Amino acid sequence: MDTPGIDLSPLRKALGVLAEALQLWHSQDAGSVLKPHLRSADRVTDLSFNELLRHAADAGLVQDPKAWRIWRELRNATSHAYDEGRAEQVAHDAERFCVDARSLLAALEAAL
Repeated sequence: MDTPGIDLSPLRKALGVLAEALQLWHSQDAGSVLKPHLRSADRVTDLSFNELLRHAADAGLVQDPKAWRIWRELRNATSHAYDEGRAEQVAHDAERFCVDARSLLAALEAAL
């Protein structure tokens, strides 16, 4: 279903891995020693992230660009800090991110 110039398979694969990670995270008990370690970490072209979000919103690919800024902040917070409480909050927020990411993938597939 991909067009010759745009390969969506990395996004599909990333969403699959995210879904698996969320399933694994949910399967762990609240006190599990694994929970703090079940987190994750992009490359964009010449656009700044905010410009990219603006373009994506203008194209109808993302509904809420502010949410995507939050997702990026959460990713940055967990890739550079080892605060267990923060990591747990990010894991909970990953559920909402997954919904937005699936919506983006659907919009990209529909646009192609």
